[in-house]
Amino acid sequence: MNRTTQATIGFAAAAMLVSYLPFSAINGVLATISADTASLQWVTDAFTVALTGAVLSGGALAERYGRRRITVAGLALTVLGCLVGSVAGGVHVLWVGQAVAGAGAGLVMSATLALIAATADSAAARTRAIALWAAANVAGLGAGPFLAAAVPSWRWLFPPVAVLAAAVAGFGLLRSREVVAGSPGRPDLLGQLTGTTGVIALVFGVIRAGSDGWTDAGALLGLTGGVVVLAAFLLVEQRAANPVLRPALFAARGFTAAGAAAGAALFTMIGVVFVTSLALAQQDVGNLGIAARLGCLFAGNAIASIVAGRLQVRLGSTTVLLGGLVVALAGLTALLGSPFGTGFGDLAWRLIVVGAGCGTVIATSTAVAVQSVAGPLAGMAGTANNVIRQLGAALGTAVLGGVLASRLAGGSSLVTALHGCVAVLLVVMSAAAVTAAALLLIPRTATLEGEPA
Repeated sequence: MNRTTQATIGFAAAAMLVSYLPFSAINGVLATISADTASLQWVTDAFTVALTGAVLSGGALAERYGRRRITVAGLALTVLGCLVGSVAGGVHVLWVGQAVAGAGAGLVMSATLALIAATADSAAARTRAIALWAAANVAGLGAGPFLAAAVPSWRWLFPPVAVLAAAVAGFGLLRSREVVAGSPGRPDLLGQLTGTTGVIALVFGVIRAGSDGWTDAGALLGLTGGVVVLAAFLLVEQRAANPVLRPALFAARGFTAAGAAAGAALFTMIGVVFVTSLALAQQDVGNLGIAARLGCLFAGNAIASIVAGRLQVRLGSTTVLLGGLVVALAGLTALLGSPFGTGFGDLAWRLIVVGAGCGTVIATSTAVAVQSVAGPLAGMAGTANNVIRQLGAALGTAVLGGVLASRLAGGSSLVTALHGCVAVLLVVMSAAAVTAAALLLIPRTATLEGEPA
């Protein structure tokens, strides 16, 4: 691997890490911004909705205009969002800044994965690079709470992130390579419009349901509208000359298995963060104490992501993916027995195991999705896998929020209610493990065009 290739992969990983900081850092200081819980929710949800909506278009834009160029554009939006956030006079302006930064993160997510897929000079190198990219993704989530604990005010979160984003963009322009798909033909504007709109509506509906209930009018409108528009999107893509997403991708067993595993892994990761944060917020451990415990989850995730890349080369992606699902199940089973007390060690090792399992799944599922198809479909497969992962992340808080509220309303103690949330995570992860095993272990009788037999 030459220096330009190494620099390009390093640029992609660094961009992914930095673009997540506006989201992860602000989570740790929400209580200092406003006392209005409903307003605070959309400080982070604005980022999530914008990110998920931008992922699909980001892949198409990267194919047409260049992976590096769209990555730099995404980082520019990160800088802009941070600048808006740092001068925000009220929470509503902060929403705008977070939405801009979230759109930037969506572009970075799709463009960097496509950049890696096109840059790595062998299947083994691609697998290791994707594992590094996945670890950087998690590192961006894990670093935020520590940044929040280090600054005197939430306004001080944004300037260092803006400087880092600008520095990474400059490095990419100077040292990394550009990759353009070639002659992409006429852009699929209708596909981008319906796909992005449908995803945004669906994620909005899920988030609204998590806060206001699944029967809330806004939640039902978002969920129903999202499903209808996404159905129209699939019809549009079947007729498009240059589709944003080929529906036939789902005929590839590896791609579908990867999507189920990735969605469940992000559902679990965000769910565990939600459960753990609630438990610790009721106890006097402080912001740094919460960051340190959640850091165990993210550290296990990031380290396992990197190790997974090497294991895949030796053992194969199927074995590692299924092994990661088993480890995640073991960690959730252990977490089910946790008293969620103030002791660091009792909770830390459980979070490390959950993080390691999910990290293995996330890194491996991304590689499986990209490698389940060949050539020009690889970037499209990676983009679709990213969308599925983000839907899983959005569902994590929404579903568990409903479960927790229901348990508490029924008279359960907080710890009992939290154990009920963990039980839901076990069911979701078990279903994903069974689905992935069935898809990956049953012999295939046909393959998608370009898919390895």
